Amino acid sequence: MCVLLKSIKHRCWALLVISSQLLTGFSPAHSFEPLDDFQIHGFASQGYFLTTANNIYGQSSKHLGTLGLTETGINVSFRPLDNIRVAAQGIYRHAGDVSEEAGIDFALIDWTIIDNYSLRMGLRLGRIKNPFGFYNETRDVAFTRPSITLPGINYERSRNLLLSTDGAQIYVDKTLDIGYFSFQLNAGELGDDLDELEIAILTFDAPGHLENMPSYITKIGYESISGATRLAFSYANADMEYKPSGLGDFFDNGDLDFEQFILSAQQRFGDITLTGEYLRQENTFKNFGPFYPDASPVTESYYLQGDYYFTNRVKGYARYDALFLDKDNRNGRTSVPNSLRSAAFTKDYMLGLEWSPSSQWMIQAEYHRLNGTAILSFADNPDRLATKKHWSLFALQVSYRF
Repeated sequence: MCVLLKSIKHRCWALLVISSQLLTGFSPAHSFEPLDDFQIHGFASQGYFLTTANNIYGQSSKHLGTLGLTETGINVSFRPLDNIRVAAQGIYRHAGDVSEEAGIDFALIDWTIIDNYSLRMGLRLGRIKNPFGFYNETRDVAFTRPSITLPGINYERSRNLLLSTDGAQIYVDKTLDIGYFSFQLNAGELGDDLDELEIAILTFDAPGHLENMPSYITKIGYESISGATRLAFSYANADMEYKPSGLGDFFDNGDLDFEQFILSAQQRFGDITLTGEYLRQENTFKNFGPFYPDASPVTESYYLQGDYYFTNRVKGYARYDALFLDKDNRNGRTSVPNSLRSAAFTKDYMLGLEWSPSSQWMIQAEYHRLNGTAILSFADNPDRLATKKHWSLFALQVSYRF
């Protein structure tokens, strides 16, 4: 219990540090004149996880579980000119043994070039969240997620790669009689904290490191006038190089290429909402040398979630979620040894309940029955031979925003 209390105290201190940094950099006292439209918002969430086997967000299978997922953030924005918006968000995130970090989630200048009753077009420069599927842009904010844990298409091991772009975004929003259309295109440098992704690809922590190449991500979206229907298509291209450390490295200068496609759809029927997404990721690994033959596996993932609102404050939800790292090896039959077959896939059956006592507070509870271990991080589960194919997860989360 003392360890848990110390952990919470440490995370609250990290949030205070972020707050002071953002407010110092963006408060009206430090701008050229007082700004009437200066806005500040924030959020905080704390999760609890208990598993029957395997670990998620820390040592969840040991003792009484883990308070291994903490997410806190503060964002500020203001308009120095009518068509210029400046915005930034600082975030602290602790995710088990995988990561504990505080930093700038996004920081951008938004220049609106055209803005009238039917068309809005602009350019954003800086660190920009990537528009990829329904939830990637706000995946660390509990109030905007479909559940405590994200579906498998939001692959946790590639989170840092696809979270944001340091570069530019072109965006267009068009209003027609049949609904609202949107287009976004990000180009620049993707995230560079790629340790989990490197281990997922090479199966161990190699002496060298992955290095990003310029990449781009785009999304086309549609929403009906009533808001009951949402559709989207997302595409991402990410190129990387493996840089060997020199003598003692098993690998040569390797090339990695990822092409990802996501189809997203959501339909509301009164108190019932159905949401589904499908991901196809074409992977190419080449030039790593004799210890890692060239390969081109195709990753596939999809989910279908149903939400039912008992009242405007209480929601129940259920989801089936599947992830296959190689669609031609869905059951891991080619994996060696046999005990690692379950690392090739995950199938997740989930039931959840959400209660919002006010617009600022949210409490969630979930039960997951899982088959497979593809979603597990290596940091939380360093001994892959000790993982279990069939396991269950119970999760609780309390969230606050202002």
